[in-house]
Amino acid sequence: MMQTSQTSGNAGIDQTQTMSALNGHGAKLASLTRQLKDLIDRETQYLKDHQTDEAQRLHGDKHRLMAEYRDTLNKVRVNEKQLGPEDSPARKALKKITDEFRESLRDHARVILRLKAVTEGIVKTVGEEVSRKNRPVVGYGANAAFRKPAHARPTSISLNKVI
Repeated sequence: MMQTSQTSGNAGIDQTQTMSALNGHGAKLASLTRQLKDLIDRETQYLKDHQTDEAQRLHGDKHRLMAEYRDTLNKVRVNEKQLGPEDSPARKALKKITDEFRESLRDHARVILRLKAVTEGIVKTVGEEVSRKNRPVVGYGANAAFRKPAHARPTSISLNKVI
């Protein structure tokens, strides 16, 4: 008899083994974790490909899954004993899924931070250039002293909004 196992994408998660080890809230948490991982991997790829509109379309689903994940995680924490002892197959399966999810989150964070740094650099460079071009010409006045401008022109500012 040949046994086949299903895997989720490139993650290598053996879903058959995981589902047999988990039940109830644990199984739901595993499913939600996989769904969130897949969604975040897609969003990361969209961001790498500079398809920000596509990435933004995923936000609704991501927020819904995150809320459901948070709720289910709290239920698993309350009923932690249902997962069995620390070395139980259920806990190992859930840990494996969670570790892969965390790796996806780390990749996502790296892409976001890189894009943020590039954007901030562009904003800063444009602001400096505008400021330089709008700077009043300072020349020499009486007694070879610098002339001070009558009024200073406003310069651009950039704000860092952390989400």
